[in-house]
Amino acid sequence: MSEWFERVVPGLAPITVIGYQGRIRRQILPALGDLAIGEVTASHLDWLYQDLVAQGSSPASMRQTHAIIRRFFNQAMKWGWTESNPALWASPPRVTTLTVVAPTREQLIQIVERAKALHPQWEAFFVLAALTGMRRGELCALHWDDCSDGGIKVTKSLIYTSAGGTREAPTKTHQGRYVALDEFGCSVVSEQQERLRQASRSLGIGHVGNPYPFYSSPDGSVPVHPDSPSKLFRRIADNLGYRELHLHSLRHFAATQLVAAGMDIRTVSGRLGHADASTTLRVYSHVLETNNQEAAAIMGPC
Repeated sequence: MSEWFERVVPGLAPITVIGYQGRIRRQILPALGDLAIGEVTASHLDWLYQDLVAQGSSPASMRQTHAIIRRFFNQAMKWGWTESNPALWASPPRVTTLTVVAPTREQLIQIVERAKALHPQWEAFFVLAALTGMRRGELCALHWDDCSDGGIKVTKSLIYTSAGGTREAPTKTHQGRYVALDEFGCSVVSEQQERLRQASRSLGIGHVGNPYPFYSSPDGSVPVHPDSPSKLFRRIADNLGYRELHLHSLRHFAATQLVAAGMDIRTVSGRLGHADASTTLRVYSHVLETNNQEAAAIMGPC
């Protein structure tokens, strides 16, 4: 498996490499590493999945581990290392479709107020995430020239590197998009830009050309790490007792608010940067079902 991993790494995204490394090291090799490749059976895999679930791993997590094992054995068969793929006969836990959880407006206000008390930059980050539905990496990768003409051009994302750092890369779907902002959204961006000007001016250093609006260096040359807003949001939400919420919940907030307001799915999909509208329909079908019930109530008197 180690040899296979070294060969497939060049074709994987850095964040995928990190995920594979962790699952192979912590889950797969401790359970199967002492077996010859031809000795592994579907029974071995089923016991592995059951043990991991008993230890607290979710069915969705086990599905990802199963996918790595299946992919490994598929390639092993092509290379002539083994004659069968036991993963084809294993039974990983079923993943039930979970309804996404978005904060209420009251919860969002509380979270944003806590963030502002820690640093106004985080208030701006969370507010823009809720207004636009942008992914955290997309917000972290923004530059000043992406924010103009009453909206935001989303063309890149800040991702992990295999060395543990970060770099800019295309968006998740490798497609750019434009997210329009209202007057309030534009003011959030301009205030954050002014915040950077003041920070750099106070140190007498000025800021770099085309800096990051969300910065970890006072000259705006270094963006915030994608983990930083996630960890901060988690801490604030936990302290408020909202353990079901996480940073990605702000993306769900933007989507559910638009869908519930009757915005057409194609427009919602475009703002979120989904590959196509079917993804939006699948993820937010529960909101559409609520609208369906409201439609029935409206048509009833007819």
